[in-house]
Amino acid sequence: MRRAIVHIGLPRTGSTTFQHILYHLRPNLKGAGILYPDLTPRSARLTPHINHQHLGETLDGRRPPHEREELLHELSIALDTSECEIVLLSYESLIQQNRRCRTPEILSALFARHGFAMEALVVVKPQSEYLNSIYTHRIQFMRESRDFAHFARAYERSGRFAYDRLIRPWIASCEGHVRAVPVRDQRSTAPLVLRLLSELKLENRVAPLLQPDDHNRVENRSPGPVAIEVSRRLRAALMHLRLRVSQREMTQFVEQTVIERGLDPVSFRGVNADIRARMDARYLAANDWFARVVWRCLWAEVVAPEAPREVNELAIRAIDPATELVIEDILQQACRRFKVTPSRSTMNRPINVLVDGIELLRQWLRIH
Repeated sequence: MRRAIVHIGLPRTGSTTFQHILYHLRPNLKGAGILYPDLTPRSARLTPHINHQHLGETLDGRRPPHEREELLHELSIALDTSECEIVLLSYESLIQQNRRCRTPEILSALFARHGFAMEALVVVKPQSEYLNSIYTHRIQFMRESRDFAHFARAYERSGRFAYDRLIRPWIASCEGHVRAVPVRDQRSTAPLVLRLLSELKLENRVAPLLQPDDHNRVENRSPGPVAIEVSRRLRAALMHLRLRVSQREMTQFVEQTVIERGLDPVSFRGVNADIRARMDARYLAANDWFARVVWRCLWAEVVAPEAPREVNELAIRAIDPATELVIEDILQQACRRFKVTPSRSTMNRPINVLVDGIELLRQWLRIH
């Protein structure tokens, strides 16, 4: 049978970079026997995605039902009409979808009908590092007003960190053909994109198509401590309720302004030694189960830990007056740019606490 490779996650593990490369190579991949299909619904034709997010969102019910049928039909046609030996789909949140959606089973059955055997690819990193990434991502979409420690206490038990449980339905639907690559590998110092291609046995087909700068390309860089603090304060002032544009548009403006001022030379770090030790202990057994299944060894034998870094979070320390002036100036500049006024109401905090609780419940229900 032909191969159907589904890159299922995890989020914030170099997925956007990998997808950018595949998207721009799409015309050349067919010549290498690889189909990276364009699955964009008619409602979003003007903004095609570099990945298969639309398909993923139809499968877990976040897009209208008619788009689900539309995209599954488009995928079927692509599989029927393509002479490629390999089809590759990529959406980093597939692994986190609710089991009731039965996404692995749906895709496996569809591929089998067209003569393809499904296999899954997942990219992983230590849970404490992933927790840090989730926090910055939430800040970037103005969904977080808490400091990192308070966020961590609420999220560190989330099902999204139980890699063993998340991968089980894919193991079953792929008949055990699940491949995993760590963001940092004890066994190799090669760039992530080359390690991904090697793991998928696609290096000979795709590596010759890469440009030199593709090897170390980084898309979607994480923001630094100043940008995080400005965006956190915008959420605390309920700016997400006042904007006429997407929250991400405002935080992108903040991040660009910070860069233009020569600030934030390093990315945000909120994980301290206690949080890291707590999460390492909590997920030790789960990680070793995962590693035995995909690598036939223990987690620590493959996954290289992150180099020690100092916590640089501004929300938990006394900020020097000069930095405080810069933070407030960028905040006011962003408000003027988007013609909004921050709320100073004493009700801001209780409203944020309520919204945070509702969002956490929704996340739990979505995964379980």
